[in-house]
Amino acid sequence: MTYLPLRQVHLDFHTGDDMPDVGSRFSEQDFRQALTVGHISSVTLFAKCHHGWAYYPSAMVPPHPTMTADLLGRQLAVCREMGVRAQVYISAGFDEHMAVTHPEYRNVLVGGDNTLLGAHFHQLCLNNDGYLEYLCAQVAEVMTLYGDRIGGIFTDICTPTPCVCPACIRSMLAAGLNPENPADVRRHARAVYSKFTDAVNRTVAAQDPAMPVFHNCGDLPRNDRAWVFANTAHLELESLPTGGWGYDHFPLSAAYCRVLGREFIGMTGKFHTTWGEFGGYKHPNALRYETGLSLAMGGGCSIGDQLHPLGMFDPATYRLIGSAYAEVERREPWCFGARAVADIALFTAYTEENRHICPDIGANRILLEGKYLYNIIDRDCDFSAYKLIVFPDTVRFDGDLAARVREYLAGGGRVLLSGESGRMTDSDAFFADFGVTDDGENPHDSTYLCPTYDMKGNGRAAYLMYRRGRSLRIGGGVRVLAEMQDSYFNRSFRHFCSHFYTPNDPDSHRPGCVLSADGRVGCIAWYVFDEYRANGAYHQKQIVCDMLDALLGDAKTLETDLPSNGVTTLLYQEAEHRYVQHLLYAVTKQRGRAEVIEDAIPLRDVAVTLRLPCGVTPRRVMLVPDCTALPFTCSDGCLRYTVPEFTLHGMVAIEV
Repeated sequence: MTYLPLRQVHLDFHTGDDMPDVGSRFSEQDFRQALTVGHISSVTLFAKCHHGWAYYPSAMVPPHPTMTADLLGRQLAVCREMGVRAQVYISAGFDEHMAVTHPEYRNVLVGGDNTLLGAHFHQLCLNNDGYLEYLCAQVAEVMTLYGDRIGGIFTDICTPTPCVCPACIRSMLAAGLNPENPADVRRHARAVYSKFTDAVNRTVAAQDPAMPVFHNCGDLPRNDRAWVFANTAHLELESLPTGGWGYDHFPLSAAYCRVLGREFIGMTGKFHTTWGEFGGYKHPNALRYETGLSLAMGGGCSIGDQLHPLGMFDPATYRLIGSAYAEVERREPWCFGARAVADIALFTAYTEENRHICPDIGANRILLEGKYLYNIIDRDCDFSAYKLIVFPDTVRFDGDLAARVREYLAGGGRVLLSGESGRMTDSDAFFADFGVTDDGENPHDSTYLCPTYDMKGNGRAAYLMYRRGRSLRIGGGVRVLAEMQDSYFNRSFRHFCSHFYTPNDPDSHRPGCVLSADGRVGCIAWYVFDEYRANGAYHQKQIVCDMLDALLGDAKTLETDLPSNGVTTLLYQEAEHRYVQHLLYAVTKQRGRAEVIEDAIPLRDVAVTLRLPCGVTPRRVMLVPDCTALPFTCSDGCLRYTVPEFTLHGMVAIEV
């Protein structure tokens, strides 16, 4: 079987009008050297950049005014010679040349802003038929000239963007939509995205039906599969940790991508911050960690670079990339075709409106730090594939979802609810009778979580929760893991106490975290996942982990004493009959706007316990890629071993 290459470079080449002698110092030998030193197996090359210039002799698009050679053709020839896959990049939503020469193509925000003032790119509206025809003609030309030498088409800046340009107003009115209604404007933007992707996909398929097409939107929505599947083959998850995405973002995107049945790669960058940073380099240990994280999440790797306008390859950049990709290359045999093992499904609470403050963010952090095996799912997934489903904070149920979850529970599944999740869309009634009633929002601004047991960390205490929770009542047999204590009063100018929060009233008692009598449904009264996203308090994470462990019991597949900054996953390679555990550890530090990794700290004697499926017996356990055998024991249905040492990224193969 042929797999997507795992070592890609995304070679940006956004080159302004006034740059002299563009491409004049490009050297085939230097390109060969960069590909070799960088251990690169795939590269994205530019046909047209954000400035709107072509880098090949185009009859459709103006070539860069100071370029005289077929830069793209020369690059593709080297890739073919070296057996490196090449995909071609065409900027869609940005084309500064067209933004200036065809102002009617510009995106118009609801506030009316479409000025050319400002040293930045100006977005175009993909609903303009003239521009869409121009764009598809570029795609067709690239396919005609180079189709036998490329492995894919990559279009960029494709996110459905609200627009009220004349073309959009006309088509909204024709569709019965109101351009003054924000929801209608967003709905129309989504329709424009479909119009654009359908047109480009048809253009490519007309010349080569098997040619992959990827439309980059910077992120994948978790509530719109049609959006995602407008990409005809693999997916690329743009996520530059130092560029504002952070180190938690890629694991979240990958956890959803894993359920879609598509190969995917994680796209980071060599830059200290983000795209377009000439002379910016992150520490090699950061790139080694980031590429290891991509593999651990079940994906491949892509590293962003920007070629100098003269066409020169920077040796320091490719030494940096090579320091990471040399390790990836050695690990690849234990990565191709691997599928993640997951005990838990996190049911996404994503919407376009909450994308930056979604409860998924806090839940993903807790599951990562708690060392749980999980995927993120939507309502199109098979619930029965998971032992436990978490519905975070804001997931209300319609009749269909309620019926499916009841069926899932009847089949032996388990559910954790928080905040208002599990209530029906039209009332505060729960989707099923499990001994708990919701009496609505708690009237107190701040409340306190009081475990009924010695919780790890600080034991029994009244722990502050920073926002309102829900008021719960329980019936007989329901187990209370934590109570909710109210504060004495809500803080206002009429009365307040101390700097910020009113103290807890120790004589108030409500159920806070409960388990149903049969132990299959857990309910947390607080919006705990959003609280953890916003505040990151240890007790918020710990109560969730304790609830998850109570629900999973001995069905939990993996346990380890890897520290909280560590990440672990378990993947299965069916053709090779082996499991592969990934272990990662790095300490990030906030430096100004960037979250950085510098130190590579060895971890030693990490204990691991795996509960493999019934009847599965390990034949061999070894550290890879060195294939060093590890001692292990099997008892009570559990495989146990200790990883003696790893730095940044370790892998253990369990052959069965």
